[in-house]
Amino acid sequence: MRELDVEMPSQGLIETLRERIAELEYLEARGAATPDTCEMLVELHELLDKLQTMLSEQAGWTLH
Repeated sequence: MRELDVEMPSQGLIETLRERIAELEYLEARGAATPDTCEMLVELHELLDKLQTMLSEQAGWTLH
């Protein structure tokens, strides 16, 4: 997976990732997923987790 090189992720990016994850999960549930689809789904979940962590950390920094 590529490294994330943004300083502060936007909510739009996170929403787009959530939409793509939902689409891939739908394909997986219907049995239409390929190994590449499954790999992409894992990578997108990892990226979403990383972005949410970054947002949480950034929110914590602004509260101090």
